[in-house]
Parts: sequence; C-alpha cells; structure tokens
Amino acid sequence: MTVLAAPRLLPLEGGLNLRDLGGYAAKDGRRIKSAMLFRSGAMSMLTEADERHLASLGIATVCDFRRRNEREADPTRWCEPAGVHYWARDYSSSTGILGEIFRADMITADQVRDAMIALYRREILVDHAPSYQYMFERLLGGHIPLLFNCSAGKDRTGVAAALILTVLDVPYQTILEDYLDTNKYFDLRRLFRAGRSENRLLETCDAETLAPLAAADADYLAAMFESLDRDHGGIDRYLAALGVDAAAKERLQGLLLE
Repeated sequence: MTVLAAPRLLPLEGGLNLRDLGGYAAKDGRRIKSAMLFRSGAMSMLTEADERHLASLGIATVCDFRRRNEREADPTRWCEPAGVHYWARDYSSSTGILGEIFRADMITADQVRDAMIALYRREILVDHAPSYQYMFERLLGGHIPLLFNCSAGKDRTGVAAALILTVLDVPYQTILEDYLDTNKYFDLRRLFRAGRSENRLLETCDAETLAPLAAADADYLAAMFESLDRDHGGIDRYLAALGVDAAAKERLQGLLLE
C-alpha cells in the first residue's frame, strides 16, 4: 500500500481526496478531535486493504451526497460489510451533473469557471439542504465518527465541510485552506480513468477547459458564503433551518472539540 505523506490524507491506495478534519483549531484554542470527521470523494477505487483500514476506524455514519447514477457508476461497497450506517438520497438537480456545464457545442474555460461560481452561488445550498440537515442530525445524535462524500470530494463535500467547520468556530482562513487542499489531492482524470464516471468529457474537452471544473477555487467558496448572507439571511439562519441553533452548536463543539 502506498502511504501518502500528507498528514490529513488517509494512507489509502485507492482513496480519492479522503481526509481527516481532525486537528484544526477553533478560535478558542480547542481542536477538532482526530478520526471523528472525514471528507472524501468517490470510494469505488478502494482496495480490500483500504476497506479494512476504513472499517477499523469505527466510522458510524457515511453520508453520500451523490445522485443515484453517480452511486451506481461508482458504488461504495465497504459500508454494509463493516456494519456502517450508509445514507444517500435521490434528487433531481444540476448539481454534480458534469454534463450540464458542457451543453454548448463550444465551451471555454472562462465559461466553465462562471458556471462553477453560479453553482456555488445559487444551487448547492438549496439543492443539498436536505442532505446537510441529515448530516447534522447524525452528528447531533452522536452517530460518530462520520464520513461525508460526493464524487470529487470538492463541491457538495466542500460546502458540507465549510458548514461543519463554521459550526465548530474554525476561522475562515482555515476553512479556505481545507477547501483548497483538494487541489493537492484530487485528479479528475484519475476518476474518469476508472471507467465509470462521465468519461466522455475527456474526449471532447482539453485540460485547460476542464481545469476550472476540477479546481477548488477560493472564489467558489466565497460565492457560497456571499449567498448565505444575501439569499439566506446569514449563515446562522441557514444553519438554524437545518436544525443547528445555538444549543446545537454548543453540543457539536462539545462532541467534536478537545
């Protein structure tokens, strides 16, 4: 097995952007407990040894934010044998549908980047509110450790991580750094080469055009936080709608910080 050097990235041969959020410091000096919160991309490439390693971590909940066709193309197999509560939901939206961004006959990198900003500005917070609500319900119920994922572990997962870290009172700069770490650990073409995810895009788009799709861009995350203020009455009101009020925040900080 290849052991990767990055301390947050789990030592998995077939892992895709699978990281531990443990160790990040909150504003009061406490830190997130290790091996309590994990974020990931698709887990269909895990080896048997990888799956045994994940099972050994005692993960209680996996929240999979992918659409049905993504899950069928790149299935998560290790949860049922390990006795892990696996949750996903079926939904209809453009979020996560790579082909939606590539409808036009001619597409440029700038157009792809604009589409990604629009995704963060208008869609993710609305489309995935039910998923984020369930994730927080599991956390508040003490069903931890918890792992959450999508295909790349970048957009739907990146917003989920930002929300959790905000609840845990982690500074924005740290939240941004965690988000941008995807640029170190995610390879879009590697996911496509697995032969299961919308690889037709590789045949029609060059690397420069695809780059904004694969990137974790600070402007994407900024667009999401701007949307929270502009469209949702601020992050506290958005979180309260998910069931995370002041008392819930205090409980989550007590559970997940040390």
